[in-house]
Amino acid sequence: MKRSDMMKEKKFISDNIKKLLVMEYLQAENDSAGFGGMEMKRTPFGTNITLFVNRPGLVIGRHGSKIKAMTSTLETKYGLESPQIEVKEVDNPDLNPQVISKKIALSLEKGWNYRKAGNTTLRRIIDQHARGVLIRIGGKISGERARTQKFMFGEIKYSGEPARAGVITGYSVAMLKTGAIGIYVRLLRQDYRLPDEISIKTEVKIPVPDKKPATEESKEVEENGTKS
Repeated sequence: MKRSDMMKEKKFISDNIKKLLVMEYLQAENDSAGFGGMEMKRTPFGTNITLFVNRPGLVIGRHGSKIKAMTSTLETKYGLESPQIEVKEVDNPDLNPQVISKKIALSLEKGWNYRKAGNTTLRRIIDQHARGVLIRIGGKISGERARTQKFMFGEIKYSGEPARAGVITGYSVAMLKTGAIGIYVRLLRQDYRLPDEISIKTEVKIPVPDKKPATEESKEVEENGTKS
């Protein structure tokens, strides 16, 4: 492998590690606001970060104090160049897997049974016309032995391009007396077109124009056989 290729590979790995650390930090800071994900893009003017949360007011803080504190931390601790944070409200919390997993975790910490939490959440997602969802709750949910319970609806892809581009995921942890319970949610995006979704165009028939009414001259030819 060429030295230039090795340098590119190291930079790619380093950038992705930094992005993961930034996401973990922002999620921990805004977990109570219903963190629903983030987008990070580099521009000539700096690094743009878009936060998707359920309650934007808790993220912004009084007079933008929390935004300023997070911006300062991202610049000094994580080495981001001129970070700019934008906050957007989640369009539909019941179709955001990160928000869904956090709601289930909070329900379990409040004492809900895992079956009640899973089924209630699943019904709420179905009511939002979701195409497919998988909720997996794992840990010591019903005894001393750890096990996993799944709640499913519709279709979910597990491999290939549909799983990478069409399925969004969310993960949260509920801390109970029996131990940590992991909640993993996979959701099929509504705007993603699966490879097996095909549409057949029917043949369009071109209407034939009606014959023009015969003129007096043509009628006379038809009657006499000759043109007068």
